[in-house]
Amino acid sequence: FARALKKQSISRATFIMFSWMQVFTACAFAFSHGANDIANAIGPFAAVLDVLETGAIGEEAAVPTAALIAFGIALVSGLWFVGRKVIHTVGTGLTSMHPSSGFAAELAAATIVLLASVLGLPVSSTHILIGAVLGVGVVNHAANWKLMRPIFLAWIITLPAAAGIGAVMVLLLRAVF
Repeated sequence: FARALKKQSISRATFIMFSWMQVFTACAFAFSHGANDIANAIGPFAAVLDVLETGAIGEEAAVPTAALIAFGIALVSGLWFVGRKVIHTVGTGLTSMHPSSGFAAELAAATIVLLASVLGLPVSSTHILIGAVLGVGVVNHAANWKLMRPIFLAWIITLPAAAGIGAVMVLLLRAVF
């Protein structure tokens, strides 16, 4: 089928080929995203469960299967109900995307996130995917730098903001308990 299309139109055959290949890179990114982000979310929860169960802080905490399933459902629910605006921003706002550029961005992001997960490094799948999509935009001379400004500002603000809110929450909990 691809050979027949190639004789008629190289761009059409390429479009179809990368459309199918992107299904696999999207699945690879979803896998790496789950490997990293579910682990990021469940790590502290598993540690708390371990302390409640054993009464001590251990080196490793067992993660109950039910917790993994619950966190996976929460991840998919967040994507389904709230993530549409982010999907639109990343998928169409940063640069114009087509199957081959989507394939390249997702393959790059999946590789980096999975490598970080294997190395035990907690990273942001979203930041990495945005970087990969931006890289595609730079190569194609179509990066939306105007949209990148608020994203970059959010990257700078979120780490110290989360640290500050986390510290305040601990202080409040100490005061109450």
